[in-house]
Amino acid sequence: MRSGNILILETNEDLRLNKSRTLSREGYSVTSVTSIGEAIETTRQQSYDLLIIGVGEPEQLHTLLTPLPPEINVLILASVDTIGQVTEYAGTGIHSFLLEPFTLGRFKSAVAQAIDGARLLKGGIRSAVLSSLARANWLPAPEVKTDQFFKRIVEISAADIQAEHVFLVVKDEATGALVTRAQVGEHQPDLRAVCNRVVDTGEPVVIDKENRDPELRGLIAETDTTAIMCVPLLIKGSVVGVIGHAKVTEGTKFTPNDLSFASLIAWWSSMVLENARLFSRVQHQYLHMERLLDEIRVAQENERRRVAVEIHDGVAQWMVGASYGIKAIGNLISEQKLADLELELTKIRDTVQTSIRELRRAITNLRPLPLEELGLTAAVCQAAESLQEDGIRCRYLIDRDLPELTPAQESTTYWIVQEMLSNIRKHSRASEVTVHIRYYDSMFSVEVSDNGRGFNPEQMMRSESPLVHLGLLGMKERADLLGGSLSIKSEQRKGTSVSFTFPVSSPETAEVVISG
Repeated sequence: MRSGNILILETNEDLRLNKSRTLSREGYSVTSVTSIGEAIETTRQQSYDLLIIGVGEPEQLHTLLTPLPPEINVLILASVDTIGQVTEYAGTGIHSFLLEPFTLGRFKSAVAQAIDGARLLKGGIRSAVLSSLARANWLPAPEVKTDQFFKRIVEISAADIQAEHVFLVVKDEATGALVTRAQVGEHQPDLRAVCNRVVDTGEPVVIDKENRDPELRGLIAETDTTAIMCVPLLIKGSVVGVIGHAKVTEGTKFTPNDLSFASLIAWWSSMVLENARLFSRVQHQYLHMERLLDEIRVAQENERRRVAVEIHDGVAQWMVGASYGIKAIGNLISEQKLADLELELTKIRDTVQTSIRELRRAITNLRPLPLEELGLTAAVCQAAESLQEDGIRCRYLIDRDLPELTPAQESTTYWIVQEMLSNIRKHSRASEVTVHIRYYDSMFSVEVSDNGRGFNPEQMMRSESPLVHLGLLGMKERADLLGGSLSIKSEQRKGTSVSFTFPVSSPETAEVVISG
């Protein structure tokens, strides 16, 4: 049995019925009309694989063939006497000719050849379309170019499959909702239920009114269409969208060839969508890196300013004081005040020793060799033990199994701890400090607490002292670079607690207590 939609234009009633019955028995779907006006109107309402014309007056052919769709094949039945006029008035197009008189077998053979020829031609057009898509540039592209591609895809699908409505929807990555990216056709039926079925199953859906599945028949009954074909867009096995087609003309349906073509179109659309999303992610990462690099530059500038202010307000001032002391020594020597001379020399010696210690700390901060040689935990403990030189006792609480950190995470953590300890030594007047390093809920945390005099954190951030302000600001900026947070809790005469926390993955932990 053969298949295909055929329209017969024949003014003779007996010939029209005879041809219709013959082709119907062969398995074709046959519609017959008796006038040129009926033929033109019928082709506007439904697509046909073949139009058979029994020529009465050849000069009428031009009137009939001009408004017909260019892709429709035409079999013209003509006699030896009229074939010359027929070819003249038929003009260009996809035409086949059959000379009368002819046998029934010859008629059926000519019809089969005409339909096969039309399908081969259509297949060639599809191959050309698919080949042009295959040669397209599949490199990642921005969303605007993707939308242009999707618009072209639905236009190609509508023209090739001859659907009154074609649309392409994509699942939003954030909400999961289906968003229309391109569509063509004035008739826009509500196909959300069909699309949801495709998304849930990951399988294409082809429905027409002859479908035996009651659920599918129910879906099409709700859409005011005669045939629906929806194909999923898949990326790595997951449905990311749907390309849908709808027909509204009575008697029309989608063929297996239509499904194959739509599946290939959907595959290419999925590839373009995946590349577009890849482009978007790469672009987002690039912008994120640009922001981080800018923040690092600002942090480095602030660090230089902090070191400059620290040296200026600390070591430089102490050395100025030492120079004044040396001048005073000259006066004491000339006045022979030996007791006062010894006291002044002691002050100068203490000032110089303090300056040396501060310079060493500044050098260590700039080049954290303990971190490279000892690792983060041991380097932090070593830095905290330096407080004992100032009479501050240290205690440590360190989780047994800490996660492995990246070099950037380690250096940032070490720098922040150094800044915490430096602030305690200079401002807290504390006698005891506790360093707590732990891992919990995928978060790495370092908390440094003291029993010093405390302060008002908000007021301190507004301080006019550039050294204090830049130190706190620098800690917050570095915490932000790791996607973490810095928390400061302090009250007057009740001590201070500063904690730095950032996300990281690692195994389970157990706590061990070390006192020093």
